[in-house]
Amino acid sequence: MLRSPKYALGVFSVIAITGIATAALAAESAQATAGFLKMNVSANCVDGNAFFRVKNVGEDWPKTSTFAIYNMRKKSRKLISKRRMRLKDGQRASFKIKTAKLPTARLGLWVKPGWYKRPFIYDATIKCS
Repeated sequence: MLRSPKYALGVFSVIAITGIATAALAAESAQATAGFLKMNVSANCVDGNAFFRVKNVGEDWPKTSTFAIYNMRKKSRKLISKRRMRLKDGQRASFKIKTAKLPTARLGLWVKPGWYKRPFIYDATIKCS
């Protein structure tokens, strides 16, 4: 039985598109199973400087996350520093902020993961006088 070349090309196109869609769904579900952030966060003051220490206590992160440090004011917040990092299981990250030139000595750290949406709630706050 002979088929036209147009029919064969159409079948091949449908199979290729289905394969691409299946691969994309598999990648999304692999990211979804990576889980939520599990970390220990501590903050302390030493000689007027603020220190934030973060330790990943969960699985390796599938994508980078943004570590953002804010100067907390009465009615607003100002971004002081941010860094994108990807932590492995057990890996630590430390941040030192000099508070001498800040209008308020109140700081907050928030980690925004790159693989799921998370509401803005500070992971740690500190006031160094």
